[in-house]
Amino acid sequence: MSEKSLKGQLLIATPQLLDPNFARTVLFLFEHTEQGAAGVVLNRATEMTVSDVSAQLLEETIAWDKPIFLGGPVPGPLMVLHEDEDLADREAIAGLYLTVEAGKLREVLERRVEPSLIVANYAGWGPGQLDRELNEDSWYHIDANREHIFWTGPNDLWDEVVRDVNRRRMSELLGTEDLPEDPTLN
Repeated sequence: MSEKSLKGQLLIATPQLLDPNFARTVLFLFEHTEQGAAGVVLNRATEMTVSDVSAQLLEETIAWDKPIFLGGPVPGPLMVLHEDEDLADREAIAGLYLTVEAGKLREVLERRVEPSLIVANYAGWGPGQLDRELNEDSWYHIDANREHIFWTGPNDLWDEVVRDVNRRRMSELLGTEDLPEDPTLN
């Protein structure tokens, strides 16, 4: 494993990453240890909503047109990222919580907790696998924040985060703190 855990970071697929499961994705990494890593894709909304899946998954219908996101290619439970500590299974980063347990998940959905991101499935890596992909320059990574997790901006999340990464790299290269939003306007 790399020297530092990337838990709480965003993984941003580089343009060279052509795997259709991950091309142009932004993932939130909620686990990264010597045993492997796990996270969820933040920018793959599906056509399904809470109303569509609640009866099948929770044995009761919850009327909420909130979309379900596809968290990755690994089959897994429905989970919610949110900011309500009382309904959390664990803290993912400061002030951001993850809920998977069925009773708490049901309550999050019944209360229509906002902001929230509801995901089905996840992305997973075995021991050393993510580190190899990072060494192959398949991913950029930056600290996650709530704006990334609950993205509502006018631009595509991947485009926005790649701009942030490029600004950071340019700032480091030039040794400057403040760069304009659009350097072409200089």
